[in-house]
Amino acid sequence: MGQNILDLLRREHAKVLSQLDELQRRGISDRAEKFNQMKNNLLPHMAGEERVFYPRLDERGLHDLVAASREEHAAVRALVGRLNGLSPADEEGWVRVMPDLREAMRSHVDREEKVVFPAARQEMDDALLLHVGDRFEEAKGKAHLRPLR
Repeated sequence: MGQNILDLLRREHAKVLSQLDELQRRGISDRAEKFNQMKNNLLPHMAGEERVFYPRLDERGLHDLVAASREEHAAVRALVGRLNGLSPADEEGWVRVMPDLREAMRSHVDREEKVVFPAARQEMDDALLLHVGDRFEEAKGKAHLRPLR
């Protein structure tokens, strides 16, 4: 049996935020590897939300919540793109951009967990939340990733 989409997303949020905390530190010798690991969690997560979770919210009239979440994802992707453009050895560049990415993610996670999830819980029954969780996992598996060079 699958897992409730809200539980899956909460767990993934915590993991990515923890990885971002670690990436903010100075003197990380394996920065590229850690960044790629974080992206391998974050990017499929966002793709799964956009392909499966957000359309279900949209169907239930939660258009404003979905629009705001999609905008936040765009901002996060832009920051990830900026980091992709930096050499892992450019510590000053990383130290400058990482707090922005961490804050964008923290803000997004806070809004989702405090506003979007309660709205989803109100609009979706347990069976649908489980079904969406299963579909989310499938969608994540289809996300294409580009490693940091």
